[in-house]
Amino acid sequence: MKKIAIIASLFCLAVLSSCELKDELTGTKGGKQEMGALELSVSVPQEITESRANTEAPGNYPVVVMNKETEEEAYNGTYEAMEKPLRLPVGTYIVSSHTPGDIETTMLSPYYGGEKEMTISKEITSVLDVVCKMLNTKITLNLGDNFKSAFTEWTITLNDRNSHVLTFTQANENSTIYWYLGADSHVATLTMDITATTTDGVKVRDQKQFTKADASENYENDNPNFTGGDALNINIGAIEEPDPEPGQQPQIGFDISVDITFDGRDETVEIPVEDVPTTDPEPGEGELPTIEKQDVTYSISAGDAPADAMIKINTPAGLKSMNVKIVAGNGEFGSIIGDLEGLDFETSGVEMVANDKITQILQTFGGEELAAPQSGVTSYDFPIYTFFVLMDSFGATAPDAHVFQVVVEDMNGNKVSDEVRVTINE
Repeated sequence: MKKIAIIASLFCLAVLSSCELKDELTGTKGGKQEMGALELSVSVPQEITESRANTEAPGNYPVVVMNKETEEEAYNGTYEAMEKPLRLPVGTYIVSSHTPGDIETTMLSPYYGGEKEMTISKEITSVLDVVCKMLNTKITLNLGDNFKSAFTEWTITLNDRNSHVLTFTQANENSTIYWYLGADSHVATLTMDITATTTDGVKVRDQKQFTKADASENYENDNPNFTGGDALNINIGAIEEPDPEPGQQPQIGFDISVDITFDGRDETVEIPVEDVPTTDPEPGEGELPTIEKQDVTYSISAGDAPADAMIKINTPAGLKSMNVKIVAGNGEFGSIIGDLEGLDFETSGVEMVANDKITQILQTFGGEELAAPQSGVTSYDFPIYTFFVLMDSFGATAPDAHVFQVVVEDMNGNKVSDEVRVTINE
């Protein structure tokens, strides 16, 4: 009889547990809302080649579960901390997950994200796998030894003609960058601009372009546009151009090849590299912006500060943005440039274009004829001499210097940057 009583007790406990689970899903326990549940997994495709870097396990990926109709978030947290299964009211939901942090235009690592819609039904645990695909495009620049021995400095840009520009210089040679072309990339062709200076000071320039659809092997239903998950290898060497004119030295040129591994595939195929068409160019197209400048040294006691010290900006395609950041050469000046007339020169820099406060500062210290640059201008002289009086009031910097860091972008998305050092002696 005792054994029968124990079995009966266990049966009752099982029935009670089952009823409690059913009450939780149906909402009859303490509420009238009909409930279901979500059994979620978050995954990243296993890459089958070395052409695209994999990422860490998605346990710490953020997850958002949002009611599609009300746009209310039923869950917002990491996948690891999420209740499994997650109880939800009946309805349709958008479930999304991604690499921790925000995606940026250029990154040093791949960024993954995914989203799915699903329906939660009464008393049912629905299973969902959100697959996070790579959202940025892997760009690897390989410079040959003959290129690096032939040139002392260079600027290589990739331009999608849609406000995305990727720049390589001798400071980041043989780099791998993950380039985000937007959520819905419509970039079928990339334009490459190379400007390099030889060991004897001669500048060599060339423009090329390559189109994804021209790849030596095309895959049915593949996206004709460069997109997240694609991996591009750009290989550049130096080559002597054949048949120089009599009595002239052979000219140095560029030997360029490009190959691509398509998203979700392991085949690497070549993309032909073509000359950029020269018909009917837009004004300034193909001409990069430049910054002309010279470092300044003067003495407060001698009063020999140059009254015409300028940073000259040239933007043949029109000026879009000019950001100026100042790194203080002494603590006294540094104490004010973080909030100079409400402008933060110290941390993020100041956008100069069409900035009325910049006009006010320039006119206060330099004269009524001065003004901030306007959008679309093809040249601008930034009068840094207007800052000298203010700098002098905070004393010398030597052996350090106040540093003006300037970043310029033109209407074609081309960017250049440089800096001017102002050393002040007593």
